[in-house]
Amino acid sequence: MKRITTLILICGLGLIAKGQFVTNLSVSTQPPGTLISWGLKDLRYLVVNQTGASRQAVIKTTFKLSDGTVIGSTNLAKARVINIAGGNNIFEAPDVFQLDAMVFTGKYKTSIDKTGKLPADNYQLCVQMVTPTDFQRLSEEICRPFNLAAYQLPIPVMPLNDDVLDAQKAQTAITFRWTPLAPRPALPVKYIVKVFEVLERQTPMQALRSNQPLVSREVIGTTQFIWQPQLAFMQNNKDEAGLVSTADSIAATRYIWTIQTTDLQDVPFGDGNVNGDGISEPNVFTIIRDKRKDKSGMPARQYYLEHRNQ
Repeated sequence: MKRITTLILICGLGLIAKGQFVTNLSVSTQPPGTLISWGLKDLRYLVVNQTGASRQAVIKTTFKLSDGTVIGSTNLAKARVINIAGGNNIFEAPDVFQLDAMVFTGKYKTSIDKTGKLPADNYQLCVQMVTPTDFQRLSEEICRPFNLAAYQLPIPVMPLNDDVLDAQKAQTAITFRWTPLAPRPALPVKYIVKVFEVLERQTPMQALRSNQPLVSREVIGTTQFIWQPQLAFMQNNKDEAGLVSTADSIAATRYIWTIQTTDLQDVPFGDGNVNGDGISEPNVFTIIRDKRKDKSGMPARQYYLEHRNQ
C-alpha cells in the first residue's frame, strides 16, 4: 500500500510539473544560415508560467534533420539557468539555443566551427523546458521545421575569363558585371568587387591569395561596377627595330578579379569556392599596353591572342 501511494505521489508531482509551463514556438521557415544572426522575427519562444510564482529552468534545444536525426543539442550541464516569471515570458534565439552550450556532430560541427552556419538542408528545431538540477521536463517538447537554402554565388561575366582588353579603352573605364546571388534572400546583399594585379612569376591564384587588391569596392543593390583605373596602361617603348617578335615581349599585364558576397553585417553567403568566405570563382583578364606590330604587320593584341599559349 505504501509503495502504491508513493507511485501515485510521484505521478501526481510529474503531472503538476508538466503543467507548470505552457509553451509555444514560432520559427521562420527560411531563417538566416548563420545561427548568430537569428532575431526575433526568426524565432520566438513563448513560455507561460501558470504557477504565478517565479521559477528557474533550463531551455533544452535540439536541432534535427527532417527525418528526426539529431545533429545538435544543448549540453544541459553548461546551459544558463533562466528565471521564469509568473505569466508570459518571451525568449529569442540567444536564449533558446545558447551557442556556447550547443554540441553539434559530424559535418554540422565542422560547418558551425568554420563558418557559424549549418549546411543547406531541411531541419527541425525542438525546444523544451527542464529543471536546472536533474533536467526533468517542465513542458512538452515543441518542434518546428525550417529550411536553409543552398545559395548559388555570383558568377563573374564581364570581363570574361581570359578576356583581352585594349589599354586605351581600359584606361578610361572597365565595366565589371556578374550574376546576382540566387535565390534572392529577404535582406539586402553586399557585393565586394576585388581586382588584383598578377605580378611577374605569379600564377593568378597566387596573386589572389597573397597580393593587396588594386580595387576593393562595395556594391549594394546592383550587379555592376565601373572602375576608372587612371593607371598608365599605355606603353610606347620599342625595341631597336620597333618590332614585336614574341608574345612575351608585348607589354601586357594580367589581372584577376572576383566577388565576395555578404549580408550587411559582413556575414558571407555560401561556403565559397576559394577560402570559405563567400568568394566566387574568379576570372582573369589581360590588358595589352602597346600598339606595336610584328614583322608581318600584325597588331600586338592579335599577335598576343594567337601566341600567348606558346
